[in-house]
Amino acid sequence: MDPDLYRRRQRRRATIGWSFLGLVVAAVALGVIFGGSEGHQRPTPGRSFQIFSSAMTAEQYEGLHKGESEQQVLRALKSVGLGEEEVEGAELSGLFPVQPEGSTCAFWTLSDAPGHLVRLCFSDPEGVLLQKSVVVSGGESAPKTLV
Repeated sequence: MDPDLYRRRQRRRATIGWSFLGLVVAAVALGVIFGGSEGHQRPTPGRSFQIFSSAMTAEQYEGLHKGESEQQVLRALKSVGLGEEEVEGAELSGLFPVQPEGSTCAFWTLSDAPGHLVRLCFSDPEGVLLQKSVVVSGGESAPKTLV
């Protein structure tokens, strides 16, 4: 076999291999740069495309206060709530207090308190927390509304 032909083939294989590796590294870098940016789009409660579960802890619930922006709340919870039609156990949603006029609401479960359902209501279109409330399955206890 011709030694020059052998070297050219080896050089071509190396070029192809390094080019492929470069493309993989570039794709990962672009994914990190563009996929890791938060806050450019305002998340909307009730969307089913979320990655995280629609759960919060009791501590997170207690940390939410009336007047906070929807963006602040969603950033603190690191998840987007479900719409009323997406909530399992629809009988619970009827136990909540009357929804504030001109608001949209989203639902979460309490991860550390099974059977509890949380509803957060935000003004529309301003996106300010108007009401937070929680009910317990079984309906024996009255809904707890804290704001």
